[in-house]
Parts: sequence; C-alpha cells; structure tokens
Amino acid sequence: MTQHPFPGPGHDGEEPVPGVPARDWDAEQDRYMEWLLAEIDAGREEIPPEEEPPPAVTVSLGEAGDVDLARLAEAGFAPHETADVMPPGPVLGALTSQAVEDLSSLDDDELLGVISAARRQQARAEYEELAAVAEFTRRRGQQYEASKARGDKPRRRDGEFAAEELGYEMNCSHYTAGKRMGLAGGLSSRLPCTFAGMAAGAISGYRAKIIYEFTRFLSAEQAAQADAILAAAAPGMAPAGLKKKAARLEMKLDPDGVRERKEEAARKHRRVEARQEASGNASLAGRELGVADALAAKNSVWAEAAALCNAGLGVSLREARTIVYLDRLQNLNPWDRLAPPYDPPGGYDDPGDDDDGDAGEYDGEHGDDDLPAGDDDDRFPDDGYGEDETGEDEDGEDGDEDGDGDGGGPGSGPSGAPGSPGPAGRAPLPALTTITVSAATLIGWSGAPAEVSGFGLIDPDAARDLIAAASQHPRSRWCVTVLGKDGEAIAHGCASGQHPWTPETTRAGPDQNQQAQLAELLRQLGITLTPIAKGTCDHAHREDRYRPSRKLRHLIWARTTTCPAPGCGAQSVHNEIDHTVPWPAGTTDECDLSPPCARHHHAKHAPGWELTQPEPGVMQWRLPSGRVYTTRPTRYDE
Repeated sequence: MTQHPFPGPGHDGEEPVPGVPARDWDAEQDRYMEWLLAEIDAGREEIPPEEEPPPAVTVSLGEAGDVDLARLAEAGFAPHETADVMPPGPVLGALTSQAVEDLSSLDDDELLGVISAARRQQARAEYEELAAVAEFTRRRGQQYEASKARGDKPRRRDGEFAAEELGYEMNCSHYTAGKRMGLAGGLSSRLPCTFAGMAAGAISGYRAKIIYEFTRFLSAEQAAQADAILAAAAPGMAPAGLKKKAARLEMKLDPDGVRERKEEAARKHRRVEARQEASGNASLAGRELGVADALAAKNSVWAEAAALCNAGLGVSLREARTIVYLDRLQNLNPWDRLAPPYDPPGGYDDPGDDDDGDAGEYDGEHGDDDLPAGDDDDRFPDDGYGEDETGEDEDGEDGDEDGDGDGGGPGSGPSGAPGSPGPAGRAPLPALTTITVSAATLIGWSGAPAEVSGFGLIDPDAARDLIAAASQHPRSRWCVTVLGKDGEAIAHGCASGQHPWTPETTRAGPDQNQQAQLAELLRQLGITLTPIAKGTCDHAHREDRYRPSRKLRHLIWARTTTCPAPGCGAQSVHNEIDHTVPWPAGTTDECDLSPPCARHHHAKHAPGWELTQPEPGVMQWRLPSGRVYTTRPTRYDE
C-alpha cells in the first residue's frame, strides 16, 4: 500500500482496483479484537494502559511548595482580585503570561491589571539584575583592594577594569557599565528601603535612579533619612514630582552637598555637544554650564532675535532665535539677512535692553519661553540602562591622537579659521569629523543615508550639502573605502590636496552611465586604492618600525571604525593604534594592529585579560570571568 493517501472511496482514500474484491475493514478489525482479547486472557499480552491526563501546570515556590495554576485560573486581574494585588514572583509571572495569551477575553479593568502586574514584574527583574551587579562589583572591589595592598602597579591590578568587563556582557561602554555599577552599589548599600521597594515591585528602576541621584552626595545618615522618606513616597508619585521632592529634601539635608554635585558636574562634564534628534535633525548645546553664564547667553540671543524681528526680518521670534544662534556660532552676521538700509543697534555685550529691562519690543508671534521643559532630563533617561554612549573617552575629549596634524581619519582634517561662506551660505566646514557616504548617494543616484562619526545618520541631501561645505576647507581630505558584498572594507585610498566639490543640480537617472560617473569622480580625486587584508594577511603593508605610517593607520581605521571592544563606540580616528602582540615580538602590520580606546588598551594588560587577533580585524577578548567575546571588522551597511 502506498504511504501517501489518494482521494477515493476506499480505505485511506484509495480507489478500488478493478477485478479485486474490496476488503471488509470492519470485519478485519473485529477479528483483530477477538484475537487480542484471547491473547490477553492467555497472559501473552498486557492490557494497554489508559492514557494519563496531562500534568497540571505548576510553578516552583521553594519552601512554599508548588502551586497548581489550574487552581489559580480564577485569580483575576480586576481591582483587588488575587492577581491584581499579588507581589511579583514566578506565580504572578506565569499568570501574566497566561493572561497575555488571550487578552481579548479581558475587560478593561482586567487589562489594566495585567499592565500593572507586568510593571511590578519589571521592577522586580531590574532589582534582581542590580543585586547581581552589586555582588559582581563587590567581588571585583575586594580583588582590587587586595591587589593594591600587595603593591601591584596601577593598570596591572586584579579587578581594576571591572566596568570594562561588565560592559562586554551588557554590550555597552565602560562608562555606562560603571554608572550601572554605581547605581547598584548605592541602592544595595545606602538605600535599603528603595531597594526593597524595587524587590516588591512598588518602585520602578527609573524612580529608584532618581532617588539614588539625589542622595549620592549625602552622608550615610542623611541618605538613610532621605531613603525612608522618598521610598515611601515614590510609588504614588510621578517621576517629575519625585524629582522635585528629592531635590528639596537634598537641599534641606545638605546644601553643601548640592553645591558639590553641581561643581563635580561642571568640572567633569562641562562641554558643547551635537546630538541627533529622533526626526533626523540635530541639536547643539552647551552642557553643565554655569547658571549665570547660560542665562546671559540665552538673553543675548533672545534680545538680538527680538531686535531683528522689529527690524523686519519677517520670521517668527522662535525662528529668529535659531538664526541668531547659528549665525553667531559660524562667525556670520545675522543682520546681513536684512535688505539695506537697516539700522542695527549697537554692540551686543548687553543687546537690545530697553529702559524697562525688556529685551526688545517684538510684539509679533510669541516664542516658546513658557513651554514646559518636560518631566525628564538627561540625568534620568528612561530607556533601559539610560546612559548616552557618545564614544568619548572618560575625559570627554577627542582630537588628534598623534599630533601630526592628521586630525580625524579617512575624510577629515584639523580645524582652522573659517573662510568665505560655502554652499547655501555655510562657512567652510573644518572637518574634525569623518563623514561616511556612499558614492551613489554623493553623485545623486541613491537615497542611502550618510553617517557622521559621533553623531549618526543624515539624509542624502544633508550629506551632499555637508560634504560640499567641508570640501571648501583647505585641510579637508577625501578618502575612498571600497566595500565587499558583506559590507566590510576591502580597499581604501586617500586623495592628496584640496578638492572642492559642488553637488550636481541634476541627479543621474537609471539610463545614465553610473559606472562612468563613479570612475570620473575617482579620476578627479586622483585616488589609488590599496587592498585591505581579510581572512589572511600577505604582509604586503608590514613596516619595520614601531609607529605605523599614516597609510597603514588609515587602513586600520577604514577596516574598524570604532574601538574593537564589545559595546564601545569610541571612534577609531580618536583612539590609539595598538599592537595586539606587543612590538617587537608583534609586527607593525594589518594582522597585529587594532584601534582600541585608551581604557580598553589598558584593560588588555590587566591580570586575567587576554586579547588575540586570529584574523586581521577579528578580535577575541578573554576576560577574568573566563568568558570570551569576539568582534569583527565594521560592517558599513549595518
């Protein structure tokens, strides 16, 4: 009989064969049953066991025993029902998962109860993670102190690079991991009430972080007092209200500590930074500035914007402020935007102030002075681990790693005085930043985004404008990296000298010779491409010296654009060029060089750390825990 059924009236769907009598399957089944019963009576066959019902679903609760979830099927999520008030744990987790499988059967009250239960579970899960992080921190701290007591030298001590080790597992920078370790240690040792609230599911990780930030400069006694007050209040307060309450309490308990926190932030984190907005636009801000300085600078921009609007600029006050801000930072004069004649006010040391103290007389569209700042600020981002990873070193500085005037890396050069305005009225861009853009996007027959190092993705039109401005600067340099099918770099080359470039007004269409356009661009730049070692190394670029040449550094930077440590986003062009096997035992070659940041360069020499490079650009890190992490060369299309 065939193993596959066929349609038909016969057994298993088969068609009866002509001339062959059909089999009486019912009669054969009766004869088989008679034979089986006779065999059982004779003891030659056993009665088949009845099929057992499936076991009840249980959840282990340790000493509390096992709970049959079938008996908890009626544990509803409506207000004050069992699941709605149940503390976090395996039973609530199982009930929540079970409810999520059929949410359509729940009414609105029960649905909100499931949301509440999931949030309690989330708080408990974060408590468990932080408890483990605190224990890891304690162990590495003990190792470090013992190593220090033995007289081991800095950067050669056990446990010295605990943040880097944790960062590998969390896939984040050592800065973010270190902040997580500080939070875990502070909650577990100084804020027991808050930590217990997390364990009970009553205080979220975000609220716990708020309490930690506003108590970490308090003495142990003051922190304990604040902990009791804030932990009791946190479950019923919105984050914005909790911040205000915590700030007032900190000022009341220790005004000197508040001043110390401000001074530390200004000392360590005062900077100007550009960030990418979710829309794809950008923000530029001075961070951790003095209050008086920030307000004075704001008032200067506000006053000049109001004066420009009164002089007939023809834009809203909000837009005028942006114009003044950007023009002044680019050494441009916003008053040049007005059609002459115009009569700009005098100097802007104290611009536009009237006798009554108002900055200007603009009576048009209102600005956004009174818009709420929002519930959150950058000290308390509510997005997982919550730290901004900009790829900066711990001192927040970047710059020319070797001081040879090379500046950034492929496609960059050091800053200089701005020249005459470039495309669209922009001053030539001092290219301290690497701009990575596909040739197809540059020429105009692709919509792929470009990437600005340390900033993020930008759209094609913005990329072409930015590159056009950068190309006007005398120290900007063009470099080309050719990618393989896997998105990894396979060749690289740089043009010498300045090559100003202007975007074409017409973009290449599908019927135009794109390959010819690309060849013409490379011809104009005069670039000679050099292969990048991949898989194996033929040592074609080996150099018999310790310090690699500019060309070899560029090959390493093009191959690996960030620090090769897991989770570290430090830009390679600002990092160190390191021999994996120390020179002179190791070679100055593609198969032994990598661009780690300073922290991870030092970490590889610490006890228990080992770094190998089995293939060019493939880095294997073995940590004191015994875990092994592997990173590969940059994939530009990811």
